[in-house]
Amino acid sequence: MERSRIDRLIDLTELAAGAFLAAIALITFASVMLRGFFGFAIPDGYDVSRLMLAITVFWGIASTSYRNQHIQVDILWEAAGPGMKRAIDIFAATVTLAFTALFTWMLAIKVLSTFRSNEATFDLRLPVWPFHLLAALGVLFATVLLVIRLFRLVNEAERR
Repeated sequence: MERSRIDRLIDLTELAAGAFLAAIALITFASVMLRGFFGFAIPDGYDVSRLMLAITVFWGIASTSYRNQHIQVDILWEAAGPGMKRAIDIFAATVTLAFTALFTWMLAIKVLSTFRSNEATFDLRLPVWPFHLLAALGVLFATVLLVIRLFRLVNEAERR
């Protein structure tokens, strides 16, 4: 069976989150080894790994938003019947989408603000805005995937 474009988009989102996490682990490992054995610190290693952590978290939010695998409280949902479960799922996805869309908007403002301020890292003077942009793209992907999830939830409810 051929995978849909949406499924490939979801896989890309999960791959991005994993790649950013691997980059943080690599930077941290190299920094510790270099500092421990050679007394040398990677220039901006801390700043870059800190900025990459935000990117990883936001791309992870994108991944878990679609799969609905984030931390949940399911006491009411477990006690509900099938129709009420669907209604709870649609309501929860709608509320999450609203807050994620607002978060996306606010991060876009932050990216523009950081771009205009010419903020840079301490050692190498790397511009910070590309890191903020990558983080904002993660939240944008979360918003897009939540729209897809909500659309699928509503369409599934209509088919029943």
